[in-house]
Amino acid sequence: MSDVRILEETDRTTGRDALRKNIQAAVALAGAVRSTLGPKGLDKLLVDDEGRSMVTNDGITVLESAKVEHPIAHMLIAASATQDQTVRDGTTTTVLLASEWLQNAWHLVVQGVHPATIARGFRMAESYCKDHIESLTFEATKEHVYAAAMTSLAGKLHTKMQSTISECAVEAAEAITMTSNGSIVADPTRVKVIARSGPSLEQSKLITGLALSKKRAHVEMPSSLGAGSILLVDGGLELRSLSTDVQL
Repeated sequence: MSDVRILEETDRTTGRDALRKNIQAAVALAGAVRSTLGPKGLDKLLVDDEGRSMVTNDGITVLESAKVEHPIAHMLIAASATQDQTVRDGTTTTVLLASEWLQNAWHLVVQGVHPATIARGFRMAESYCKDHIESLTFEATKEHVYAAAMTSLAGKLHTKMQSTISECAVEAAEAITMTSNGSIVADPTRVKVIARSGPSLEQSKLITGLALSKKRAHVEMPSSLGAGSILLVDGGLELRSLSTDVQL
């Protein structure tokens, strides 16, 4: 016979009261990042347990550094993280929209609308929004793509750095974009980011070709080749050290 475990000093909440507390948790989490939204959003000073501080207005950074225990808060943070991994933007908006939807849903629950009916209405609204957004689409120019990159970096970098990184990102996207079977595809694995300490971030540039994070063997060797040959070597190029028992 299996042991029966009794939870002590716990509260059990069900029904409408549980729904209300879940929505309150979502609203509280949204309040933590609401002021960071937009190009004029305010920065947050984050301090960890070891006293290290960081200033940021990036929504997912603020959310992931928060120590929350409520399961609904964890769900919203996971949704925001998925948004960041998929789109690399809109993390704060994801939480704020979810919070507003839940608050509006609560007003309907109070009026007697069943949660399943509200969820079905949300799915209908999603379908309508997708169709409407599709009708508003247009072919983006390079200026549109550049503006989108600038917006994505707003608040993360200095304005001058935003411009430099945005230009590199747009050029890189154009370099890896191609048409395959009538569809436009891009392979992000063809882009490699090499970070080197020392120079300013404004000196970042896109290299169309192969970049090696290595030092030259001699100062008179060229630092770049316009049309070099490619040698494939199955093995290392390091010089082997002589054994100590070798006699010359």
